[in-house]
Amino acid sequence: MDLIQITKATVGHLTPEIVLLIGGTLVMCASVLTTKTARENIHTQRNNYAFGSLLCLIAAVIARYWLGAPNIASGDLGLFRFDASALAAERLTFIGGLILILMSWSTAPKGRLAEYYGCLLIILAAIPIVGAANDLVSMFLGLELVSIPTYILLGIVKTDNSGAEATLKYFLLSAFASCFFLLGVSYLYGFCGSTNLSVIQASFGEGKRLMALGMLLAICGLSFRITAVPFHFYAPDVFEGTSVTMAGAMSYLPKVAGFVALIRLIGAGTLSSGASSVVIPVLLGCAALTMCVGNVLALAQNNLRRMMAYSSVAHTGYLLLAFVALIRQDASPGVMFSYLAAYAAMTLGLFACLGEIEAAGGKSHLIGDLAGMFQRRPAASIGLTVALV
Repeated sequence: MDLIQITKATVGHLTPEIVLLIGGTLVMCASVLTTKTARENIHTQRNNYAFGSLLCLIAAVIARYWLGAPNIASGDLGLFRFDASALAAERLTFIGGLILILMSWSTAPKGRLAEYYGCLLIILAAIPIVGAANDLVSMFLGLELVSIPTYILLGIVKTDNSGAEATLKYFLLSAFASCFFLLGVSYLYGFCGSTNLSVIQASFGEGKRLMALGMLLAICGLSFRITAVPFHFYAPDVFEGTSVTMAGAMSYLPKVAGFVALIRLIGAGTLSSGASSVVIPVLLGCAALTMCVGNVLALAQNNLRRMMAYSSVAHTGYLLLAFVALIRQDASPGVMFSYLAAYAAMTLGLFACLGEIEAAGGKSHLIGDLAGMFQRRPAASIGLTVALV
């Protein structure tokens, strides 16, 4: 297949993501074009931006299921590989994006509506790019396309001291994690002579120490995004310092991006015995620590946001344990995507209910604030109970 055919096929497969990227850019540009002429009230502006973002997401879904894409026998187009994992990552992102847009309808920052929805759409476009990455370059670009809009979102949803602290912590630690990932990538490239993930996974059989070191550094960089111990300590402060909706987004979107990147990087059943003796014990130890730290520290919390942050940490441990089992048995990662779908329903549903309580003037910061909530907000209380169970 020549370069023109590959380009056409890639654009065809990435049509939904291109739609979201263009939509997010247009939404952000709308603020520049309408700021001086807008006469409508804040309620109308909220409806316009939220409805426009929802239309962009629906257009992306239509592009996937109605416009279709060229059929490629291998699904491998150099920088990207379009297979079941890529499609599952895209579906998870679109489902989570739909819930987050609906959650944001009344909670998005009124002074930064265009920037908020534009950045959210760009993040929703970036995660499927990570899920389809077949090259370290495209993977890193996709991960950074998730991170940079996240910095902006954290900075605009809350402008008080706690919001500024949360933004700064996430920015500095994310940059630190990216350095780990890039250092690992440099070792992998130096050992294999290629950034293509298929070539790198084929080189696992050689079992060199430099290869194992590169894999460990890259895993450290991705551990930040999935809030795995010991790269988890930013999560409670960030969850507490941002808005309810943004806390829900932070609990779900980076985790999906991190795990699909891990699946792409390591694969299943491709590790040699030499590489397995290094990578698998590290992943198992990380899973054990993450499960224990997440659950034990969650028990000591009386703040709901911090408790959910440690809950997110614990769920990362469960997913890491499943990931190790998939690697050892050369099994499909479908079970991980099913778990992430259930996790989205639980976590985003819980934060949606907390947002409903706060939008009605109630408090939901501490666990004690929920006492008697059924008499005041019965629907939100029932939804909260279902999500927790």
